[in-house]
Amino acid sequence: MSLPLIRKPFIVQGLAFTIAVLMMNNVQAANEQEQIQQLRDEVKELRALLEQYVPQSKQKNEMPQQATQTSVAAQNQNMPKQTEVSPQPSALSFNSASGAQVQLYGFLRGDASYQAKGGDGIFNRINKVDLEGNEKNSDRFYSTATVTRLGLDFKAPVQDADVGGKLEVDFRGGSSNDTIRIRHAYLSFNDWLFGQTTSTFLATDLQPEMIDFNSPLGVGTYRTPMVRYSGQFNPELSYSVALEKGNDDNRVPALTSKLKYDFDDGKGTTSTRVLVTEARSKVNYDQNNKQLSADDADLGWGIAVGTKYKFTDSLQAMIDYSHVKGDSKFLLYTNNTFNVNPNNFDLNLNEFDALTFGTSYQITSKLRSTLAYGAMFANDANQFAQQASVDTTQNKTLQQGWWNMMYSPVPPVTLGVEYIYGERKTFSGQKGKDNRVGAMARYNF
Repeated sequence: MSLPLIRKPFIVQGLAFTIAVLMMNNVQAANEQEQIQQLRDEVKELRALLEQYVPQSKQKNEMPQQATQTSVAAQNQNMPKQTEVSPQPSALSFNSASGAQVQLYGFLRGDASYQAKGGDGIFNRINKVDLEGNEKNSDRFYSTATVTRLGLDFKAPVQDADVGGKLEVDFRGGSSNDTIRIRHAYLSFNDWLFGQTTSTFLATDLQPEMIDFNSPLGVGTYRTPMVRYSGQFNPELSYSVALEKGNDDNRVPALTSKLKYDFDDGKGTTSTRVLVTEARSKVNYDQNNKQLSADDADLGWGIAVGTKYKFTDSLQAMIDYSHVKGDSKFLLYTNNTFNVNPNNFDLNLNEFDALTFGTSYQITSKLRSTLAYGAMFANDANQFAQQASVDTTQNKTLQQGWWNMMYSPVPPVTLGVEYIYGERKTFSGQKGKDNRVGAMARYNF
């Protein structure tokens, strides 16, 4: 067989194979084009879905992420449903055997003070500072950790009722100020409160900040057993009425009330308070069996008004004023409730005005400062003042100013330093000075 005859079938077979390969390539290319077009169509569908849901997400971008996801899932039944995750319980929270929710809180605190002149102790005793010429407590250094505080807040799982309670203690009890002392201990049931807490006649939220644990002159922190009812006329205007324990000799409880008003979208708050109490003297004899007083009583009363306003996010100011007659329990550093006329045993009621005002400034997010003043002015023209002219423990005027700096390097820790200067003056004109520097370190938990 000749060579051309051999090559002819081979060439025909080669051409057939080449044509088959080209046809397969064309088919594969057509398939790829079809797949690409299908992907393009799917991308268009996905883009349409995104355009449908993205505007709703933008409108809710200020809501928590979990709530946004839950809202979108509810609108699109084809998307997986989002489930809420319960927050992890705090290590300081637990449930009691009865099922009540209990929250532990408090702080560890240490205080130190250098006293150039003043009273016998680390904290405020402006009404008992040494008089000139009889100074025994000058140039002293004090320190203590007894103001450390522990508290428990209770919340009972009762249907259709708001039931709770509080128990708070520190270590300022006893004559040595180193044993446990109950500060607050009460039960709350809806709008009612039964137990011991801060008097309704006082407004601790209007007080300038003070490092000194005994609190400022011109205000009160008295905690007393009571029954109190609280309510609201509207979200800005609330009221409280209470029967509270007054002086130990009183036969009836004190009546206190408070009307509180929040204004200017929460920037300001003001309150007006009223006190009605009994001033009572029991029969009293001296060591020679001479009668010094009789079983007698009189009406004591007080009114107070105060306000606080936040001018900017950094600056706020507060002022509080009280006028009281015939009571020494509710406000700090006051004179005796009364003295007794030795001739007819009538009660001479003490009457005084108390004032405090100050301003606080948040210098940075970690540093703040307070400058404030407090005073007590007793009525020096009544029978009480005349008889107290020979009693150096009673004061005609008390004045005190303080300036402090508070620094929080991290949220749980606060460091503070404070300078206090004050003066007391008796009805006979004798004077005494209070001149101290204090420091504090506190860890909140």
